[in-house]
Amino acid sequence: MPPVPKQVLLRYGREVARLRTEAELTQTALAHRVQSSKSQISDVERGKAPPSPALRKALDGTIGFGRLSRLWEDLTGSNRAPWLSEIATAIQEAEAIWEYQALALPSYLQVERYAHTLIRTALPWLSPDELAKSVEERVTRAKNFAESLRPLLWLVLDETLIHRRYGGVRVTKDQLTYLADLAESGRITLQIMPADHPGHPGNSGSFRVITMRDATELAYVESAEEGRILTSPTVVAQRRMLLGSLQGLAWEPETSLRAVREEVKRLVSD
Repeated sequence: MPPVPKQVLLRYGREVARLRTEAELTQTALAHRVQSSKSQISDVERGKAPPSPALRKALDGTIGFGRLSRLWEDLTGSNRAPWLSEIATAIQEAEAIWEYQALALPSYLQVERYAHTLIRTALPWLSPDELAKSVEERVTRAKNFAESLRPLLWLVLDETLIHRRYGGVRVTKDQLTYLADLAESGRITLQIMPADHPGHPGNSGSFRVITMRDATELAYVESAEEGRILTSPTVVAQRRMLLGSLQGLAWEPETSLRAVREEVKRLVSD
């Protein structure tokens, strides 16, 4: 079994601590009830050690009443690769994100039909139930992002992306309208990188740099089969410099927003 991602342990541990406090139990008292030790409960709450299946079951039965089991499944879902769980948690708990995308919008900015099309075509072997669950998870993340003040997002899109027609004209129109509305409201900062620039610095593919709330930073690169979380300060700095190059060459936010709105108008008239 692969190791549990650190961000999963931290999120689960914080919820254990919250529920324990809500139940007015000390770590010692909780340890006694679940036949554990104070040091083990402390390690779990601080994300220092993964809870065993037996301990997770005992904690849920004592203070979770189903909530801790559902949280663990959401964070480590059996139908989701571990790297997806880890990056989804990191994004949710981030202070800021700088991102470049060349093929599709980030999952946390996708409307339902756009998400459905991308998942169905990329993973045609999913059952209808698995597809519905994946779409629901993605739509929930998008809703949470739109309704939150954090993380801040600086997004650079390759110009070719807004001309793609995932799901057809209507789906594309709805998705681009949603994107433009987020940019116009100030929830995100959007820039478009012109596809015909002779020195396009985004030729190595999509990536993001994430600043966590404790000021630590990580970089993330992803392919269809795997994702890589990079924590080396040197590598993170290199990705940040690359993002800076993209931002410097991309259209300014007002021009980028106007380009998206104009594309929506073309879709309406088609």
